[in-house]
Amino acid sequence: MLRAAESTAFDKANQQFQAGDFAAAALAYEKILTTDGPRAAVYYNLGNCYQRLARYGHAILAYERARLLSPRDQDLLANLILARKAATAFEEPSPQPRMDAALHYFSRNEWSWGVVTSALCLGGLSVLRGLVAMPRRELRHATLAVAAVASLTLMAGAFALYQRRGETATGVVLTDKAAVLLSPFAEAESLGAPGVGRCVRLCGASGAFRYIEVPGTGLHGWLAAKDVAAIIPESAGL
Repeated sequence: MLRAAESTAFDKANQQFQAGDFAAAALAYEKILTTDGPRAAVYYNLGNCYQRLARYGHAILAYERARLLSPRDQDLLANLILARKAATAFEEPSPQPRMDAALHYFSRNEWSWGVVTSALCLGGLSVLRGLVAMPRRELRHATLAVAAVASLTLMAGAFALYQRRGETATGVVLTDKAAVLLSPFAEAESLGAPGVGRCVRLCGASGAFRYIEVPGTGLHGWLAAKDVAAIIPESAGL
């Protein structure tokens, strides 16, 4: 539940959005995120502001961050698709769409909680079996059933988190003027433009530049750090 001060700031930002002052609303949402930490609703509204301002790279970034926290929000997913369409930032189709959908059905935090809870449950059952005799067949069967469910949840969660490990090195191109350079210098030769809103792989940094790879293409090189942002910043708590 939002704290009183945060709720007031959020309501004021919403009023600015409703009044059509999208730039002021965006600044207000950004301030809320800076002071109070990540919130799916704030990221979602921030994305809507940037969408109205035709800043599609920033809109996609905000929607992607919201999706990490609220992956089953259909309105959010619909707006993300609209932003990508407006930016012509189409992603490469997943080779295993059903598996990909299953891995992203829960947020990273939800998968993590599932792993921790399952591990604690299995540990508790082990202690219980060591301390208490279980002569009744029904009780033994119930214990085994709980252990089986906890084991499956633990394995599924660990698998999902492992498969999604690449998200920590994924970024979004913020501007249509971003150019991939041969070396980390402003005067270096341009190798091409990844396109605004495109998701890229962040591989390293040198001064004011990030080394990136564009999935599905052979394009890779140095991009100005101001032109790209990680979906999961180190201090975001996503």
